[in-house]
Amino acid sequence: MGPARVSLTERGQFIFIAKQKPMAVPIWKDYIISLGSINSVPFRIRLDDSSGDIIYTGQAYKRPNAATNDIRINEICADWLATALPTMAQAQFTALDLPVTFYVEKYTGGSWSEADTVQFLYDWSYDYDYDVDTDGMAFPINGKIQLGMWFTYTVYNADDVTVTVHLADGTSYQVVVPVAISADFNDDYNSDFARAARAAGSGTVVIDPSQWADVVRVEAGGISYDVVNACARYALYYLNAYGGWDFLLMEFLPSQQDALTRHTIETEYDNRTPQNRGRWNYVNEVVKSYTLRTGWLTDEQAGRMHHLLNSTNVYLYDMVLGQMIPVTIPSNRTEYKTYRTNGARLVNYEVTVEEARNRDRR
Repeated sequence: MGPARVSLTERGQFIFIAKQKPMAVPIWKDYIISLGSINSVPFRIRLDDSSGDIIYTGQAYKRPNAATNDIRINEICADWLATALPTMAQAQFTALDLPVTFYVEKYTGGSWSEADTVQFLYDWSYDYDYDVDTDGMAFPINGKIQLGMWFTYTVYNADDVTVTVHLADGTSYQVVVPVAISADFNDDYNSDFARAARAAGSGTVVIDPSQWADVVRVEAGGISYDVVNACARYALYYLNAYGGWDFLLMEFLPSQQDALTRHTIETEYDNRTPQNRGRWNYVNEVVKSYTLRTGWLTDEQAGRMHHLLNSTNVYLYDMVLGQMIPVTIPSNRTEYKTYRTNGARLVNYEVTVEEARNRDRR
């Protein structure tokens, strides 16, 4: 007998919605559009379709000795791709507003006509072999999770996400989370929902593993996540190179630091009185940082550290306070470590992150 299946549709928050699988291309890969052989031609880009918002208007000029007037639209479209932190709540699905469709028009013969239509994914991997349909969007570094953390798993164009929960006694069961949100889920059925609904079937599932007693392992999409007791306080949640949300438990002892920029003024003072001062520190700008340390990693796991270290969207989760803190990684260098290049020693990483919000001390 297979594992029991527990559907979350009874919560009344989700329904299944079937969608045709879209064809999409990664935003990092040059997408060239030919506007014909004319030397100069106006063009514009709309969101979604021929009636969508115009996001760019320009003039294209044919290059010297070129047969056709070609444009590359990646930089223009990149600003319209974004992936926000998913909602951290039990059995929640946060839809990706991806892929985004761009409708390109050219102006010839006194009217606008379609030149091309393309869908872009938020994929900055520069991986020529990657296929989102077969490879998915989850690429965890070591797959370790501690009770008190949120489990996140990003899917593309799926009907549901099946999470298999393995217990210490050897039994298991499945939790099925539909990945499409119904129209009546939100009374404010407006353009914001309509924009997200076009990507129904792609997004991130969030689950709290601590609801299950004696859980030892969680599995989704063929990826196994071990539940460990590392007594750690922090984990990092980050957008990986393929546009999915992953996490990394920082197992070894952390430390905190405050970097201060002190602002002072000089004033006249009477030095005959000991407590009088001539220099006043009127404000300190404070940048709080955390030095975090991973556990021991295999060569394969260390090879995935770039997903975190090169990410532009990172959050620090404090399991003691239950807070998700936006951070940046100030380092300008990512090292690819292996057991051999590390002097035949086990590999781990020290990662410093800075809070991405201003603090003043007055």
